Amino acid sequence: MPDTSYQKSALRAEDGDRRKRMNLERIREYLDKADGVSDWILSSRETDSLTIIRLPAIYTVESGRFIAHENPHPREVISSPSETVEVTIFSSFEVDGSTWLGDASGQFTSDHEAVLKTVTANLVAACRSQRNKPFPLPGKDEHYPEVELADPQLAGLDHAALIERGQQFNNRIVAACANKPGVAVSNLEVFIHRTRVRTLSSAGLDLVYPATRIDVEICFLGRPSDDKVGEHTARLSCRRLSDLDPEAIVAEYAAAARDIALASPPPHWQGPVVLSGEAAADFLTLQNSPLVFHANARMVYEKTGRYEKGKSVWADKPLAGEPLNLVSDPLVPFGLRSGRLFEADATPCRPVTVVKDGCYDGLIGPRRYFYYLGLLEQGIQPAGTLGNTLIPPGQNPIEQLTSADCVVVRAFSAFSVDVASGQFAVEIRLGELHKNGNTTPFKGGLLVGNWFEALADARYSRETQVYQSYHGPKAVRLGNLKVAA
Repeated sequence: MPDTSYQKSALRAEDGDRRKRMNLERIREYLDKADGVSDWILSSRETDSLTIIRLPAIYTVESGRFIAHENPHPREVISSPSETVEVTIFSSFEVDGSTWLGDASGQFTSDHEAVLKTVTANLVAACRSQRNKPFPLPGKDEHYPEVELADPQLAGLDHAALIERGQQFNNRIVAACANKPGVAVSNLEVFIHRTRVRTLSSAGLDLVYPATRIDVEICFLGRPSDDKVGEHTARLSCRRLSDLDPEAIVAEYAAAARDIALASPPPHWQGPVVLSGEAAADFLTLQNSPLVFHANARMVYEKTGRYEKGKSVWADKPLAGEPLNLVSDPLVPFGLRSGRLFEADATPCRPVTVVKDGCYDGLIGPRRYFYYLGLLEQGIQPAGTLGNTLIPPGQNPIEQLTSADCVVVRAFSAFSVDVASGQFAVEIRLGELHKNGNTTPFKGGLLVGNWFEALADARYSRETQVYQSYHGPKAVRLGNLKVAA
């Protein structure tokens, strides 16, 4: 049967192109005159999204055996153009002889006056329920840094060519997996988003720039024998399709699926633990770490954060490994968490050294709290949006970090940590026990410890990786953690 999904998707794309876009000038004029609105920030996103799904086979179990059947309709292409217009409103008001400034965010679904009036009135009402001390927004002379956010190889492609690029990526994944005995691709989904961003503000900001984002989800099945089956899913995101190496993805994740199929129950373990690949990135990336709480200007202002410039991140615990150095950088070209401004308050983005030689250094967090802490008066600008995590390479090769008896964690089920205390107990998706020269894969069990204390005894690999928004060592050896079976 001929696959007509391409033609269907092309028609859907043409329908989307004919959709009427919202008139931002009309919205701007309305906000400038609206009652109760002191300032506003408007952010529009026109996105051309393409989803390519591939299901190479249909799986059944017959007489206790796992059977793969060829899928007669393995591909589907979905196009979904969209437009979102988000608004943040600031409203200054007087109560009990004092001046307050509230802010609230919402979304316009139409530029019709009735919709603008209703949404704006609701947001102004929300603003006036907040008695926040006023703070200054960026002025019209603010400089917004340039940063590359759009894949130049995707930006100029027409719809058919874009589909072809996505299919080429999928074909390379399937072909690479075909060379791996006992492993198959269960399903493969590629999402390509091309966005035109426009941000306006009451201060005269009018910033227009393109951005792209690619998300892939690939489920690998490991079947080293008829009675053993394992599954592992790669969920990867980037701004350039060329940043995803199909053969490298298959090599890493197909091997993990096969090892999960062969894995033993988790061991009881107390001692050195090496986090490798995505597990290291999950542990160290700023977005997951307690630093996002304790090094935040808001928490410092509210006196709930541990931050004190120059103070050790792990408090009084002596350093037993290499000191951590960590930068939040939203200006990395094509970085997943790169951006030009923090849209909630129109603050330009800038890099911040959060941890230097194991000690707190710069602050992250909203502009409001930088002003409340008196930092703006000192010339210390807010960071804008939370950026990509940059950690320099360490001193040791991975081979040396794993040379003695240890547990290696290759993947967590989902890493999370209590950001206030640093305590964590995280399920291990795939690990290895290295003992007496033997390596045994295992799955399950909990990695238990404290994030701050673990970093006091950390050694980082020379080898580096880029995983999502993490740019840093490919492995980290933590001196003493517990695996609870």
